[in-house]
Amino acid sequence: MSATGGWIFLARPGLCSALHPMAVLLVILLNLVVTLLFFQREDKHNFLFSPYAISQNEGYRGWIYAHFSHANWMHLLFNMITFYFFAPVIVEQMGPIFMLALYGVAGLASDLAVYAMRHKDPRYACLGASGSVSGILFASIILYPQMELYLMFIPIGIPGPVFAIAYLALSFYMARRGGDGVSHEAHIGGALAGLAVTAVMAPAGLQPLFAEIQRLLTF
Repeated sequence: MSATGGWIFLARPGLCSALHPMAVLLVILLNLVVTLLFFQREDKHNFLFSPYAISQNEGYRGWIYAHFSHANWMHLLFNMITFYFFAPVIVEQMGPIFMLALYGVAGLASDLAVYAMRHKDPRYACLGASGSVSGILFASIILYPQMELYLMFIPIGIPGPVFAIAYLALSFYMARRGGDGVSHEAHIGGALAGLAVTAVMAPAGLQPLFAEIQRLLTF
């Protein structure tokens, strides 16, 4: 079983310090409730996404629940803290409906990436919201590329565009290497979906991102 887990990211105060709307808290509550059910239930296979089962026209309930269930408390905490800090950027600029739709689209994109790589492996299954959260994270960087991100315990701010490139590069490398129990394919699929959808739907498209990259290169 693989977990679509990750690190904790904190953004520099700015747009991310706005009051967190109800849509953000509802997503967190849904993840909490489904994860608690996963902890308590005996039929844990019904909370896992199995690409092989889907290829056999089975496992659809697990496919849905896997977007909200988590392997342990730390897995849930990583994903929800990241979501809590970055989803408000999207809500503020694009509205709560867009944020919720993007959460779903990024999750589906992460599933497609995992399915493409793993649908022939009957032993493989994964769970977690990291595909959706990766999409939210990348969308927030597109909308607010001036942000700085901090990895926990590292007090050096990383510019949003630099972080995005490093995140994808590391995810591709780790996906090729494998063996660490993390579904890096899900991270890649969700992140690329968040980037693509937001680039198309945001009023300014990728212009703010390109402007910030140019500023960083000429600093």
